[in-house]
Amino acid sequence: MLNQCACRLFVFCCLLIPASHYLNAAEQNLKTWLAKPIIEKELPWKEVQKYVAPRVPGMPEIDSVNAWEKYISKVRSNVLNKVVFRGEAAKWRDSKLNVVWLETISGGPEYKIQKLRFEAVPGLWVPALLYVPKQLSGKVPVVMNVNGHDRNGKAADYKQVRCINQAKRGMIALNIEWLGMGQLNVPGLMHYRMNQLDLCGTSGLAPFYLSMERGLDVLLSHPNADPERVAVAGLSGGGWQTIFISSLDKRVTLSNPVAGYSSFLTRNYHTKDLGDSEQTPNDLAVYADYTHLTAMRAPRPTLLTNNSKDNCCFESGYAQPPLLKAAFPVYKLYDKENYLQSHVNDDPGDHNFLQDNREALYRMFSAHFSEPGKPLPTKEIECTSEIKSADELKIELPKNNETFHSLALRLCKDLPRKAAFSSIKNPRKLLKKIVHYKKTLATGEKSSQAAIDNTTIKFWKLRINDDWTVPATEFSKGPSKSTTIVVADEGRKSLASTVEKLLAQGETVLAIDPFYFGESKISQRDFLYGLLVASVGERPLGIQASQLTAIARWLQKKQNQNSVKVQAEGPRSSLYTLAAAAIEPKTFSSIRLKDSMGSLKQIIEENKSVNQAPELFCFGLLKAFDIKQLVELAGSEKVQFIEPSDRVKQELPQIRVNKDVSYLGKERTEKLDLYLPDPKFQKGPYPAIIVIHGGGWHGGDKAARREQNIGNSLAKAGYVCASINYQLAKKRSKFTDNLKQVWPGHLQDCKTAVRFLRKHASQYQIDADHIGAIGGSAGGHLVAMLAVTGNDPKLDPQEPYAGFSSRIQAVIPMYGAHDLIALAQSRDLLSSFSEEEKLLSQQASAVTHVTNDDPPFLILHGTKDTLVPVEQSELLAAALKKGNIPVELLIIEGAPHSFHLQPKQKDLRPLVIGFFDRHLKP
Repeated sequence: MLNQCACRLFVFCCLLIPASHYLNAAEQNLKTWLAKPIIEKELPWKEVQKYVAPRVPGMPEIDSVNAWEKYISKVRSNVLNKVVFRGEAAKWRDSKLNVVWLETISGGPEYKIQKLRFEAVPGLWVPALLYVPKQLSGKVPVVMNVNGHDRNGKAADYKQVRCINQAKRGMIALNIEWLGMGQLNVPGLMHYRMNQLDLCGTSGLAPFYLSMERGLDVLLSHPNADPERVAVAGLSGGGWQTIFISSLDKRVTLSNPVAGYSSFLTRNYHTKDLGDSEQTPNDLAVYADYTHLTAMRAPRPTLLTNNSKDNCCFESGYAQPPLLKAAFPVYKLYDKENYLQSHVNDDPGDHNFLQDNREALYRMFSAHFSEPGKPLPTKEIECTSEIKSADELKIELPKNNETFHSLALRLCKDLPRKAAFSSIKNPRKLLKKIVHYKKTLATGEKSSQAAIDNTTIKFWKLRINDDWTVPATEFSKGPSKSTTIVVADEGRKSLASTVEKLLAQGETVLAIDPFYFGESKISQRDFLYGLLVASVGERPLGIQASQLTAIARWLQKKQNQNSVKVQAEGPRSSLYTLAAAAIEPKTFSSIRLKDSMGSLKQIIEENKSVNQAPELFCFGLLKAFDIKQLVELAGSEKVQFIEPSDRVKQELPQIRVNKDVSYLGKERTEKLDLYLPDPKFQKGPYPAIIVIHGGGWHGGDKAARREQNIGNSLAKAGYVCASINYQLAKKRSKFTDNLKQVWPGHLQDCKTAVRFLRKHASQYQIDADHIGAIGGSAGGHLVAMLAVTGNDPKLDPQEPYAGFSSRIQAVIPMYGAHDLIALAQSRDLLSSFSEEEKLLSQQASAVTHVTNDDPPFLILHGTKDTLVPVEQSELLAAALKKGNIPVELLIIEGAPHSFHLQPKQKDLRPLVIGFFDRHLKP
């Protein structure tokens, strides 16, 4: 008996334990299984090295100068046209040289320093210093000096010494600032942000190249510049600049890259050489390796300088030999073997362009730039006392100097171009091309198996072709014909809660880590390999998408699954999942996305950089596709956004427009258009907005471009919008002649529209207690009048819907007239007004009707409005403040009369939606 009681007590106590306790325990077990390693830690690194190596082009076997020059002519053209000058960069290339010459400061006894700035691309100014010998006659050598990743930029002492020594030798030396360094060391020019331009389909490499090309233009524009003696030299990133411009621009006759580059094959295996975005640009290795660029210098004099104990990169022992091996046979074709020189610095031997390395350069100058019988000195000339501070060398730059980020913001504004997308005959084919998608085959190798309670856990190594191994953990609670693949930015180990929920729904779950994520993360300098993959002509996004679709097909064919679903968590995983589903829509029966972006523009707007997420910066993706277009290709009915963000709700909803709805009665021809939110993203009841068009009380239409912009924008934000037509006057030249024809009938139509929404609140899921209004020009006048006249019995219409209020709870008048007496004065009309016209103007002015129960106002006006003076909005704001009404007045610099919510000066949607949200969404 006692045992029975104890047993019952135990059962009772178990029943008291919350179910969540068991769920949490199960979830904890799942975390353990999900975190179990399946592949070797270094395998993703080894696989990416193996993947890259065969894609790097080798040197051709060529036995004549003619054959070589024909070959490199094509290489040079491909690199310039298909790598450097893609997209808008082609237009930048054609812009004229723009130089601003500034003050000249004293240098040493033999030279002066002239300050200048030039435009690399329109709006992006580069500061520079021109070291000019005081005694100049005839043509003299010129040298462009570039620097690497040195925050001191052009003021670096070792760079100043180089420039001073060149000037003391009678040369003209240009010291240019590198993008992202020195005075250009600003967040928007961080090198990993150049890929924001790539996303827009414009080469982020172009500003770097054009900065160098324009620098040469500046040098060679000097009347004493000798075009036969043009040199470039630089350290580290300056070494990369040196070889890049020297190989592609034939004007450079002597080149000295110092510890600045190595072959892509060398970098693949020597990870400290893996370069930044500009050194590893999209598709460069499709056309040329750095071995080719080195050989392209032939037969021009070239000195390769490296350091034997380089603590940064490009160590002489491994970096220099492959470059010399590639270039020497080509120099030999020209019988100019001695024009290819190398130098190795042992003391100090670290990453430097100090005296020993500089003197190697001076020897090249002496050998190739000396006048007959006048050899240039080969030893360094002491000049320590002539080095100047960064402040002394500072150059004035425009306040809003462009950056990679600001240029990308401008480019992305109108992307993707709707007309261009609609004209694409096969968008899926284009998407495959952009992401470099290749259909692959997955095969499964089960590495182990476990069981806990009623759950079977299998650990898979999924081979994708012979290239990749994707680790996967499979969970099942018995036979199932449906599997959900789950992926996450944080890797499969983060998916325990998701797996538990899906198992409870009867799903088999396959948690995978595709390329670059979770266990597949590359152990060595991961994002730089992401750049390298893109440079050899592939795309991380395409690899991830192809792995996902291959695994889905494997489940269908080898695992006999009738339905394969996919759930992605995180913006990155959501993007490659969408790309996969857009390319192969029949592969997935449903796609669920959590924490997805609403637009690829967020990558740029949030100022992200490629080191954070390489696959997001897929070249040209945004030019043709945004999230919305990818969803359409995947099948919008199959795509579900879990807990969608505000941006998803703004960009992705399918707004329904009910056109020409009767609201004034059968005898009236004026109608309204209803913009209805997408219930998939937002549930009703919804606050409502009356949209009132402009047109001087005699023109305009509810479906004009401005009104469509407002209606769609606000409906996406969760508002029912009614864009109305109302009675109009026959046009007269005098505004009072127009007004008297329709006053107060047009205002009463607006009030009737408010009543209509309240009358039909249930039908359209409207929150009848929260209605606002917005309008521009004449519509701005009417919405202000609607707000300040409330339920005024003198102005309210008798019918229809007499039992419903016409009061609104928030209002946004845009560039409207609100004090018609003052407006008449500004136009020199008041003296000609009759008393009747003056009375009418007062009655139809919002400032006349302000009372302390009026709703909050947000007033918008542009400084370039030539039709309605800004003063009109200021007068209304002053009257509202006097009446203690909440009011915000925004004067938009440069905006004209008649703008919508996205004028070029400023995107007003966040401001407008935020205002309505505060006052209409309780």
